Amino acid sequence: MKRLLSIAVAALFAAMSACGGGADGRPSMNDDTDTMSYVLGMNIAYNLMEMDSTINVDMVCMAIRDAYAHEERLSADEARTSFLRFMNYDNYERIQRYEEQFMNDLRAADRKFVRTTSGLTYKIDELGNPKESVRNNRDTVMIRYRAATADGEVFDSSYERGDTLRIAVGDLTKGLQEAVKIIGKGGRIEAWLPSRIGFGADGCDSLDVKPNSILFYDMELIDVERRTR
Repeated sequence: MKRLLSIAVAALFAAMSACGGGADGRPSMNDDTDTMSYVLGMNIAYNLMEMDSTINVDMVCMAIRDAYAHEERLSADEARTSFLRFMNYDNYERIQRYEEQFMNDLRAADRKFVRTTSGLTYKIDELGNPKESVRNNRDTVMIRYRAATADGEVFDSSYERGDTLRIAVGDLTKGLQEAVKIIGKGGRIEAWLPSRIGFGADGCDSLDVKPNSILFYDMELIDVERRTR
């Protein structure tokens, strides 16, 4: 419960105008402490929006006032249950609906895209040699690729580095494991990965990929080394 209250306090700083204060409804910054409090609120607000941009600021402010007045409208157990349900189920369901609509819109805009049961949505630019294709996750592939988020921000690119990645298929994300098996050596594919077959709810800190991110890969399969044993 303390964690829930700390999140609400953070949101209060980020929503000064909604919480009132000051002659014009907005508190003023009169000294260094006020300024630093505001800066802290900005930073926390950005983190909150990254976690969930749909947070109702008015309700956050009401909860702060109720807590200070010892007039909370939910018990600690009720608050904890609601929070866990939202994060573990409601939030997941909302993400799934968004990704479902995203992929449907993508296919409607370009009928060349095909969707698999996993959610992988792809378009083959070059089929490659089907006789030299990936057979299982123990095979090793050499690939060149450009990877971006749904808003077009490139977060990784072997083209920019001027290199070719050599990696065991099993070490790729589930979506890429599926994608490399679709084309043969010399093939090229454009693949959209919903978060569940990408980096999931954890994201990827090393690549600066946020949790629950839809990913796009433009990938070439340069070579396949099949595992014989």
